[in-house]
Amino acid sequence: MHSTEQELKALLTPDQAAAIQAAFAFEAPFTQTNLYFDTPDATLAARHLGLRVRRFADRAEQTLKVPAGPDRRLTEITDPLPQASGLTAGGAVEAALAAQGIAWATLVEVATATTTRRLSRQAAGLLTLDQTCYPNQTQDFELELEVQNFAVGKNFFMMLRQRFGLSDRGLTNKITRALQNNKKL
Repeated sequence: MHSTEQELKALLTPDQAAAIQAAFAFEAPFTQTNLYFDTPDATLAARHLGLRVRRFADRAEQTLKVPAGPDRRLTEITDPLPQASGLTAGGAVEAALAAQGIAWATLVEVATATTTRRLSRQAAGLLTLDQTCYPNQTQDFELELEVQNFAVGKNFFMMLRQRFGLSDRGLTNKITRALQNNKKL
């Protein structure tokens, strides 16, 4: 399955995360385990690609994220997997990597993280509040707004920044943060 997404993101303090959680009607939280992959020489990272397997309570999926234009636009290529699966050959993700000249056999797990996710559907897009825990016992909080209309989403996100005192402090993607907080380095 291929899809296009645009996201606006901010890292949060624990107090900001609590305030946002109290301010919006979020669905029941769920937990997912994220396994991140690259080649030993970090070919995916060098090409700004991200490859992960997400394990949920009842299913799993592997996703390749590929830059697709301005304003944080990404193409996501996702293969559904059985529950508790690891990286699995034979799907659209493997084909997309092969088209980029990346051999499936060269991929290795480089990091893991466990995220408790809360979702809230807003007129501007899907608001996501994540609390992510890493193997070294570090945790962080991230707010994400996935939008269809970037201008509308950007205005809403700017309002969130002002209302909750959010900044661009140290904003790195989840894969980078997982790499920084894993014993596998």
